[in-house]
Amino acid sequence: MPSGQPLDPGAAVSVRGLRKSFGRKDILHGLDFDIPTDSIVGLLGRNGAGKTTALSILSGQDPATAGAVSVLGRHPFEDPTTAARLCFARENQKYPESFKAAHVLKSAPWFFEHWDQGFAERLVRMFRLPVETKIQKLSRGQLSAVAIVVGLAARAPLTFFDEPYLGLDATARQLFYDVMLQDYLEHPRTIVMSTHLIDEAADLLEKVLVIDDGRILMDADADSARSAAFSLSGPAAAVGQVSAGWTAMNERRIGGLASVTLAGQPDAALTAAAAAHHLEIGPVGLQDLVAAIGSRSTDTLGASAPATDTAVDTSEEQR
Repeated sequence: MPSGQPLDPGAAVSVRGLRKSFGRKDILHGLDFDIPTDSIVGLLGRNGAGKTTALSILSGQDPATAGAVSVLGRHPFEDPTTAARLCFARENQKYPESFKAAHVLKSAPWFFEHWDQGFAERLVRMFRLPVETKIQKLSRGQLSAVAIVVGLAARAPLTFFDEPYLGLDATARQLFYDVMLQDYLEHPRTIVMSTHLIDEAADLLEKVLVIDDGRILMDADADSARSAAFSLSGPAAAVGQVSAGWTAMNERRIGGLASVTLAGQPDAALTAAAAAHHLEIGPVGLQDLVAAIGSRSTDTLGASAPATDTAVDTSEEQR
């Protein structure tokens, strides 16, 4: 998205030139993106990429150093109207020392006008949450369950999930994905998920934002993201020969074998060359794609890092 475009008044979240610095350290470097209303969006990237900092600004907890931010049509920082319409669910949420999960569920309706107490109680049973145990004595998985119950039962117009599900085991995480999707279909709202478990959540996402080192490296709908790259595997010499001229995002070698991630989609010439050299062409999962993007020293697929921040355009074949 070119910098300088106006904020999108129809988007749930619209950001232009967002920057955040702590002292002399720059964390976010001029982010530009939109999050559509009534959608599930993945904010993806490795640790330290700037995801939590961005979510803290979008949720009104921290001010931006520079740039324009619109959340549900308003500037979010210290705005009670915006705060009343969003929910920020995270595992390390702080509560009073005497609080139990039961206190959280009792006080939640004071903050969330769409709170569904019956749904919250069903979620408590699903995740086997001991509501009479003090918050400070809950396990990591149980703390995750508290955050998930609040995030789902609030049914806020805008919900941020900042990896609260990391404390859950695989079975409980799948339960969370299933319940979230079902409830989203019945009660549409905007959900932003920051997660490292990308392949687990990939089928839920309608839009993908990949952030690395405080810059947006990919801004695409999920279908475009899934077709943004492919893999070429086989004997290293043949892989190098056939992939010459293509943008290599990542490469792995084991002995005489190699697997390279290439930007774009294979054309007829590459497909024929791969067949002639007995090479395998395969899809690239979203998690592997994000890892490949994060390992590159470029801001866009197929280009050296420019002086200005540019989002990945997945609508054209990258060669």
